[in-house]
Formats: sequence, structure tokens, C-alpha cells
Amino acid sequence: MTDILLEKKKGLKKKHIPYVIGGALIVACISWLIFGNHASKLNVDAKRLSVQAVTQGEFNDYIRINGQVQPISTIQLSAIEGGMVEAKLVEEGAEVKKGDAIVRLSNPMLSLNILDSEAQLAEKQNFLRNTQVTMEQDKLTLKKEKLQLDLDVTRKQRKYEQYKKLY
Repeated sequence: MTDILLEKKKGLKKKHIPYVIGGALIVACISWLIFGNHASKLNVDAKRLSVQAVTQGEFNDYIRINGQVQPISTIQLSAIEGGMVEAKLVEEGAEVKKGDAIVRLSNPMLSLNILDSEAQLAEKQNFLRNTQVTMEQDKLTLKKEKLQLDLDVTRKQRKYEQYKKLY
């Protein structure tokens, strides 16, 4: 038995085909990234463009956009006492500080309650004054009675002393 010398086949083998295709794809992607045109483009309606002569000056670029503006912060207000809005003192969107009046409210029921409370206060103050006057009068009456009693005691003491000397 003798060994037969086999010749190696020249050319591309089946097992190397996926590697060659993968390498070709990688080279194609890198070429596209390096040499490809990646500039973005914008299609604009010709009616929306305005063309003028070139001049030197400040460039103002305006873009019309539809959207909705959201505030940085939103604060909810609730009134302790309700009422009807008589006047709006600050426009919507204006900056306010702590203590600034925003609206003027009117509340007829609250006004009536305040007037009633003021009337009750005046009545109680009047009652207090009358009580103080009565107390002062009673004090003066008691003082007068005490002085009268002191006078009576002094008179009766003298009378007693006189009668004692006589008997």
C-alpha cells in the first residue's frame, strides 16, 4: 500500500465564503460612513420664503411653530372665603410676589357678618361701660354709707362718754 499524494485545490473554499462576505460588508459600511453624503435637507414651501437684496446688518431668523407653552411652575390658589370677582388686578402670565393682590372679591354675606360682629362688639362695650359706671356708683354709695356710719359711731361714742360721766 502506498500513499497517494493529493493535490491541494486552489481557489476559494466553501468554509471561507461567509468570512469573505462579512469582510466585504464591513468594508462597504466603513466606506459609506467615510465617503457618504450625510448632509440633512429640509424641504420648504416656496410661498413661505422671502428673498431680499443682501445687506449688512443684524440677522433675525424667525420660525413659525405651532405649539403650547408650559409654565415653569404652576401654583393652585384657593380662597379661604368665597365670593364674586369684582376686578382682576393682575393679567394672566404676569409675575407676582408674595402679598400681591391678584383679584378683588366681594362677599355680601361676609360683609353682613362683619357688620353684625361690629354691632355686637359695640353693644358689649356699651354694656361694659354701664357696668363700670354702676360699680363706681355703688362704690361711692358704700363709701358715703361708711362715712355716715363712722359719724354715727363718733356721735354715739361722745354721748356714751357724757352719760358715763353723769352717772
